[in-house]
Amino acid sequence: MREQRSSRTPRSRVREAAWSGPGARTLVPALLAAVAYVDPGNFGVNIAAGAGHGYTLVWVVVFASCSAMVIQHLAAKLGLATGRSLAEHSAERYPGIGRILLWLQAEIVVIMTDLAEIVGGALGLKLLFGVPVLAGAVLVSLFSLVVLALRVHGRTHFEPIVLGLLLVIVGTLIWQLAVVDIDRVALLRSVLPGPLDPSAALLAVGIVGATVMPHALHFHSAASRVVNDGTSAGTGGRRALAGRRTVRSIVIAMTIAGAANISLVVFAAALPPSAAESIEAAYGALLGQSGQLAATMLGVALLASGLAATLVGVQTGDVVMQGFGRRPVPALVRRLIAVVPCLFVLGIGMNPTEALVWSQVALSFALPGTLIPLLLFTSDRRVMGALTNRPLTTVVATVITAVIVGLCAFLVVSG
Repeated sequence: MREQRSSRTPRSRVREAAWSGPGARTLVPALLAAVAYVDPGNFGVNIAAGAGHGYTLVWVVVFASCSAMVIQHLAAKLGLATGRSLAEHSAERYPGIGRILLWLQAEIVVIMTDLAEIVGGALGLKLLFGVPVLAGAVLVSLFSLVVLALRVHGRTHFEPIVLGLLLVIVGTLIWQLAVVDIDRVALLRSVLPGPLDPSAALLAVGIVGATVMPHALHFHSAASRVVNDGTSAGTGGRRALAGRRTVRSIVIAMTIAGAANISLVVFAAALPPSAAESIEAAYGALLGQSGQLAATMLGVALLASGLAATLVGVQTGDVVMQGFGRRPVPALVRRLIAVVPCLFVLGIGMNPTEALVWSQVALSFALPGTLIPLLLFTSDRRVMGALTNRPLTTVVATVITAVIVGLCAFLVVSG
């Protein structure tokens, strides 16, 4: 009997090898998670921060980006060590009312994230093509449903599409720095923490929520499960090697995302204070100050951000629903639960940029409910084995959690 030839072409085999290499298996999930750190919510809060307060809040972006490296490392380790997502662990460890409360909190996170994604994509369509915001929101929502349908039928090239969009986002944002004047001395000084007035405190909490994204922790823990190809059952040396690769990948991905976020604040700081009112105002100010090309690049970055974040959001919604729900839920139902509230908010006439900022503030308040279980799981040797947190890692993650809770408390007291 003649041996059947493989239907794969040499080119397809090369692609598969590139995506499945040891380094790629940790770098790709980290870069996909990094999309959550340059989603439209980041555009809203960072542009408002830069235009309204100059470089004052750059230190918050730096703190949030460094915190993201630590927290994403914990999420990736959880999936790598156990082959299970954060949602699955939470549902098992906290049954009954605990599971329901954590599930509700996670669904709110997904809804707030989808709100930012849909609003951002809609604003991008408006700036580039003049599409009304509500109509644009419907188009972005339909895009997410199409993506979901393709995933169900196994016909989506998820990773290359998202990474291509990430490249567009980062490239266009860093390019913006070439068209604005930068006070390098003031920028360097702004890396050091300083006092916050109430309006800056609101934006600081929003920056933290937009940068240390709770839904990215669910996504990254699930995405890292594919790296667990027997690693958790293998030797401590193999797990340690995978852990080191994961650290390198996360540092690379979060540095890229951090650079993009800082560039948003820096270029917005060169705009007049009126640009802090909305992304549309920032677009108009950039158009008048730097020309059509610069303004168009901002619109392209915002649209790419909305579409990329929507793709990641579709995946995250699946992870949360399946992890906490413990039973299959129709794909369309899962997506509508997240999309309908977003369309309702825009339908009642809420300012899109305000919706972006407040969605990120809400994510900050939801962070402790995600961070604390993650910290407990990754500190438990029975769960993590050789990848259990070191004492210093636990201390640093605890301090980060305490600072985030403190920022939220400061906002409540000062507000």
